Amino acid sequence: MSKTFIYSIAFIALGLTSAAMGPTLPALAVNTNANLKEISILFVARSFGTMIGSWAIGRLYDRFAGHPMLALSLVASAVALMIVPSVNMLIPLGLVFGWIGIAGGSLNVGGNALIVVIHGEKVRPHMSTMHFAFGLGGLMAPVLVAIFNKTSHSFEYTYRTLAAISIFSAVLLMLSKSPARQHHDPDRKDSKISPRVLALLIIFFFMEVGAEGSLMGWIFSYALDLGAGSQTAAIINSAFWAAFTIGRLATIALAVRFDALSLVAINLGLWVVVIILLLILPVSQPVIWIGAISAGLTMAPVFPSTFGFAQRTLRLTGKVTGLFLVGSSAGGMFWPWLVGNSFQTSWTERPAAIVLFCLTPLPLL
Repeated sequence: MSKTFIYSIAFIALGLTSAAMGPTLPALAVNTNANLKEISILFVARSFGTMIGSWAIGRLYDRFAGHPMLALSLVASAVALMIVPSVNMLIPLGLVFGWIGIAGGSLNVGGNALIVVIHGEKVRPHMSTMHFAFGLGGLMAPVLVAIFNKTSHSFEYTYRTLAAISIFSAVLLMLSKSPARQHHDPDRKDSKISPRVLALLIIFFFMEVGAEGSLMGWIFSYALDLGAGSQTAAIINSAFWAAFTIGRLATIALAVRFDALSLVAINLGLWVVVIILLLILPVSQPVIWIGAISAGLTMAPVFPSTFGFAQRTLRLTGKVTGLFLVGSSAGGMFWPWLVGNSFQTSWTERPAAIVLFCLTPLPLL
């Protein structure tokens, strides 16, 4: 069985787990007697956990067999997901999501590092395939939530299904042999890492993943805030993930024909056009539809394309990949938290949340 396929299954599980929190935020708030501002601490907890997992565990992929570590991360995530519905206090729930973040950070680092080991300089289409799988998992999450919303135990069924998918992915990994670890000569000139390029890429991922996380995590609640029903909000959320997944799928083909920096520059330019339109148009449900679909399409190729550029520029070991994901996690922690704290403000004509959705990626330029 192809290792790219196995990693893609694992990233479907990662996408499901990452995207499920957004459409279940109202239920999580009710279950813990918290409001939307308070429940936004879950983004901080999960992203802080992801930072720990990326930094502390990421470097271990350079020393130990990768597949058992990926499988253990998935099992740890599954255990935490099983616990979520039974936790009815905010602080303990934050600890559980921190645990999920640690497992997710390890999985993210491991998948990105190992696929580079396997494919080397030809990694870009394969990495895009893996990140397309993440988007596919994200697309499935709000659909899964909407399906289970019709049952009397929707909350429990959603998280237990996520746990089962994670366990299935772990079994596939354990049945597959880990790729041989790379051995780098520290005296080779091409193994030297430019601190400036490394720092710029970390800052870039801080901004880009923060923008993604803000939309992924809050667009469901924001649609509800505008008066949409829960089913309509779930469909808007799914529309974003559908567009995001289509964008990731297109990236697989585009990665073969275009260089990484060109793809990043074009999509960032389109993203800014979307931002300008969203800031000009009056806030309404149709505008949210336009923003969800357009942002999903334009932001989707940026992360895997930037990783493809980094593969040619830097030595993508587990340690270096972990540093990128520390920056990503910091962005995923700060920006969604800021958006969450903008809810229920006095900005009646143009609520703060959508302005932050729009402004988040501007510093990327």
